Amino acid sequence: MLRDLRDLRVLVLHPQNAEGVSLADHLRRIGCHVQCQWPLPARLPDAIDAIFLAIEDDAREDIVQFLHNLPQPTPPILAIVSYENPAMLQVVLESGALAVIERPIKPFGLLTNLTIARTLWLERQKLVKEVRKYKRKVHGDQKMARAKAILMSAHGLSENDAYQEMRRQAMESRIPIEQVANAVIEAENRLRPASKHG
Repeated sequence: MLRDLRDLRVLVLHPQNAEGVSLADHLRRIGCHVQCQWPLPARLPDAIDAIFLAIEDDAREDIVQFLHNLPQPTPPILAIVSYENPAMLQVVLESGALAVIERPIKPFGLLTNLTIARTLWLERQKLVKEVRKYKRKVHGDQKMARAKAILMSAHGLSENDAYQEMRRQAMESRIPIEQVANAVIEAENRLRPASKHG
C-alpha cells in the first residue's frame, strides 16, 4: 500500500501561500506526483488519484459548486480545515472527505491520513462493484423466473422442463441462456397487446 502512494497523482486545492507550498513539498517527498490549483478549477484534471481540498470560509460557494461537478467515482478527498464551525463542518460532510487534516498542517499526519483515505476509498469501490454484481445477478434471476413462468403457462411445462427448453435453445443458438430468457419475455410482451385486441 505504501509503495502505491509513491506514484499517486495528487491534486492540491489550496491557496498558493506558504502552507500550500509546504503541503505540496511534503507530498512530493512522500513520492506523490503533485498538481496545485487555486482558485478551484471548473473541472477535475484527468487521472487524479487523491484530492487535498482546503475548506476556506470565503470560498464556500465555489467549493460546493466544485464538489457538485465532480465525476463519479470521485477520487478520495482529504479536507483541510482551520477551525470547527457548523457551516464548515457541513461542507466537509458534503465533500464526502475520507480524512480531515487540521491546520497548521504537520508532515507527520499526512502519510497516515493519505493511506487511510486511499484504503477506505479502495474498499468502497470494491463494495460498489460487489453491489452492482449482486444487483445484476438478482435482476438476471428475476428474468429467468419470469421466462420460465411464461413457458410453463404457454406450453404446460414443469419448471425444470421450461429451464431445460431454454438451455437447449441457448446451446443450439450458441448464445447465453439469459439471452433466450430475454427473447421469451420480449415475445410475450409483443403478444400481450395483440391478444387484447383479439
